[in-house]
Amino acid sequence: MIEKIFLSALPEEVEYLEKISVQEPKRKGDILFFEGSEPEYLYYLKSGVVKIYKTTLHQGKDITLNYILPKSFVGEFAVIKSTNYPFSAEMESDGEVIKFRAKEFMEYLKRRINLCSEFLEYMADKIQKNYEYCENLMEKNVRKKIAKFLKEHEDLFFKLNKNKIASILNITPETFSRTLKEMKKEGLIIERTVVKINREKIEEILVE
Repeated sequence: MIEKIFLSALPEEVEYLEKISVQEPKRKGDILFFEGSEPEYLYYLKSGVVKIYKTTLHQGKDITLNYILPKSFVGEFAVIKSTNYPFSAEMESDGEVIKFRAKEFMEYLKRRINLCSEFLEYMADKIQKNYEYCENLMEKNVRKKIAKFLKEHEDLFFKLNKNKIASILNITPETFSRTLKEMKKEGLIIERTVVKINREKIEEILVE
């Protein structure tokens, strides 16, 4: 799996990264880390969804900041800055993570230019995705929101509770349900023995 995260990794680099990491299955509700705790691990989300949230000081309420989707690092800011986690992270669904021992990971990265460059590229991509996420929240075309999610996370679409997907996309459950029915009627989502999406029609929506 390491070679799928770091495509430029040499065999000996893969071997070392495997040595300082462990792959763990997670259940919905499992906590990866709490706000204010010291980063012992750097997490890579292999599958599932992670909720990022902060807890208010006065009322003790949790405020959801974002959702992390698969093939993403989680908590890398605190690991890079050697500071405490600025937020908490909880599994929003069943999934799987890879835990790298944070200190050893960063020390090794500094000695490996190829891995460091690839990690910087990942960080740049994540910043871009965050911009796209913000744009998607402001996007008023619900069909486009759903189509984009279908295109990028088809597996999650059929695993997650539909109300949860609506929350991730910042759409009311009623609007999500209604739009989904319309998309099924139009053949964008095909239900036979296996539920699947019509990728050609999804692309047409995204270029409108």
